Amino acid sequence: MTLSEDLLHFVWKYRLFAMQNLRTQSGKLVRIIYPGTHNHDAGPDFLAGRVVIDEVAWSGNVEIHIRASDWERHRHHADKAYNSVILHVVYEYDKPAYREDGTPLETLELRPRIPATILPRYRELMSGMWWIPCEKLIHSVPPFHLSQWLSRLLMERFEYKISAIYGVLDQQRGSWEDTCYIWMARSFGFKVNADAFEQLARSLPPSVIAKHKHRPLSVEALFFGQAGMLEDTLFADGYPQDLQREYAHLRRLHSLQPMGAASWRFMRTRPGNFPTVRIAQFAALCLRSTQLFAAITDTKEIGSLKAFFDDLPVNPYWLEHYRFDTPPASGGNQLGARSIDALLINAVAGIIFAYGKYMGKEMYIYRAIALLEDLKAEDNAVLKRFSALGVRAAQAAESQALLQMKTFYCDKRKCLDCGVGLQLIKHNE
Repeated sequence: MTLSEDLLHFVWKYRLFAMQNLRTQSGKLVRIIYPGTHNHDAGPDFLAGRVVIDEVAWSGNVEIHIRASDWERHRHHADKAYNSVILHVVYEYDKPAYREDGTPLETLELRPRIPATILPRYRELMSGMWWIPCEKLIHSVPPFHLSQWLSRLLMERFEYKISAIYGVLDQQRGSWEDTCYIWMARSFGFKVNADAFEQLARSLPPSVIAKHKHRPLSVEALFFGQAGMLEDTLFADGYPQDLQREYAHLRRLHSLQPMGAASWRFMRTRPGNFPTVRIAQFAALCLRSTQLFAAITDTKEIGSLKAFFDDLPVNPYWLEHYRFDTPPASGGNQLGARSIDALLINAVAGIIFAYGKYMGKEMYIYRAIALLEDLKAEDNAVLKRFSALGVRAAQAAESQALLQMKTFYCDKRKCLDCGVGLQLIKHNE
């Protein structure tokens, strides 16, 4: 397998080569103080590196190539941006290199210094047709290193989620209440109907709901009407008939335009997760509080947060129905424990973290992390596969980190950027 430049970057970044008696091709002694910051944009590969060459300290950029001749092949010898390079690091030295100003580059060859074990392990990770590249190896990663990596991934997971929250915040002109309302609605869609729920929330401003919060039927009619579920239908049951009449009045009063009912997905969802039931539950949540953001950020105890989603004032009609005018069915109209946990993980923790990061208030950041550490890990197909490999998540903080790793590292085979990959390649026994 041909050595890739990405792997050589990895070797340099983590100094995975023999460091004793390093010398450039001109015979000068080299000490690496700092390899530099890995640059993923245009320009030299590592920025602001620090080395000592023959007792002279240098600060500047480092360029990495498979062969020394790649310097000229990539036209760096004609680019002034590369005059700041203080060290040329190559796998194989085949010719000298010169900067644009004509000065020679000190070149360090790594080929005889890289352990023979690194390339086979890298090849094993990259070529295996497994569920994750390290499927046969991940069990050998020391628990301490895995725990440290998962802690970092949790923060990365938060950062990934809050970027979307900030996008909504910008659209809502800095209103955290409106942002929380939309984000919470999206989470009530539980992936299958997330987009439809967001569309519903955007079509029905919280200010309109607040005007009718003392009349449950009006709030329920607003949600089901805006969802497009009361259009052009002759209902047999009294409850949907009442909703239909109420919505007709409210639609004219507030100049509302409903979304298309075809946006909602009933197929491949359990009855308890039907959008009709979830809309009824979300309407009940908004009846409980039209100030969702204030309610969430003012509540510190996890038990109180869970209670906020429990025993919602859902219309009794949904105790015996999953859809309008369907035959009665025994069931419940409340959110289950797992659904509440999912909302806390995917909506509440993200909102709290985003607000803390945005406002520079660390107490909210720590509260969001503590919330995930207090909740049980999610139970899904991905986490079951990790568990079968010996990587078991006990807390939601760990399960969220594993989901981040699977999506953004394992699926993309970014083993060189992964803490697990680092340990496996670095410590190949």
